[in-house]
Amino acid sequence: MAILDSIDLFNSLSDSEKETLSLFCQERFVHSGESVFNEWDDAIALYIVKQGSLKAYKDRSDGEKILGYIGLGELAGEMALFDPAAPKIRVATVKAVEDTRLVVIMDYAILELSKKHPEVYQKIAQIIMKRKKISL
Repeated sequence: MAILDSIDLFNSLSDSEKETLSLFCQERFVHSGESVFNEWDDAIALYIVKQGSLKAYKDRSDGEKILGYIGLGELAGEMALFDPAAPKIRVATVKAVEDTRLVVIMDYAILELSKKHPEVYQKIAQIIMKRKKISL
């Protein structure tokens, strides 16, 4: 369960629920400049920043269009998993700005959890709505 400690998204879960979810999680270390995932990749996981920071962007013919930065405790990859407009395909590239430690949660685990816990789904939906407004 320690892997999920201090992640606000899961505050409403019991210790046993966090323990069960942690079975479908792992930590991943990403070096500065390394991609977490690329635009158009299949979406297989949700990422949460435990240390460091990430940059979300789109490569365009006239250069990078930066969509935003993702910091401590924030999610990456939620749109491809939860937004019906972008089903299971990454809508941006996410790269480490500095050495970064991530919690990786497999797609089926977070999707199942969000069905059982609407409050978790609501938090993710709010993040998606906020990010869609910024990227317009």
